[in-house]
Amino acid sequence: MEGALRSLSQLDLGYIDLYLIHWPGTQGLVVADQRNPGNRAQSWVTLEELHAQGKLKAIGVSNYTPAHMRQLMQSCKVPPAVLQVEFHPRLCQTELRSVCEEYGVCFQAYSSLGKGELVNDPVVMEMAKNCERTPAQVLLRWAVQQGVPVLPKSSNPDRIKDNARLFDFTLS
Repeated sequence: MEGALRSLSQLDLGYIDLYLIHWPGTQGLVVADQRNPGNRAQSWVTLEELHAQGKLKAIGVSNYTPAHMRQLMQSCKVPPAVLQVEFHPRLCQTELRSVCEEYGVCFQAYSSLGKGELVNDPVVMEMAKNCERTPAQVLLRWAVQQGVPVLPKSSNPDRIKDNARLFDFTLS
């Protein structure tokens, strides 16, 4: 609650369009700690309260596994609008995509470039050459053609423009 209200205050807004739980674990606890499920559940209840108050228009999660998603869906009153996870040709997240589809949750990709490693992959580079595109455009287009919305990240204005040019070509 404190974190979300602090965000609203710092942004000087009456509401936030989309607010996510970034990680399914609790800072300072090991993954297997039995307190994590309860903390996740309580965090979600808090987001549901803020959503009901209109302070958060949509709520979602990031980095959840299929098990985390199923657990959340068993208890939530407001389902997550989105699940943001790493997604690229080397990490297709097939089961997680199926779980999201089953529950009507938008599966959204981040790190579509494989944390930068895939832009130097020989297959990706060859495809980019054949398409007369950048490797990043090929990887982002690949995700879009899978029906997955992408969140490309760059601080370089030219790369931002390039990353947006995904809809005038198709990969075979």
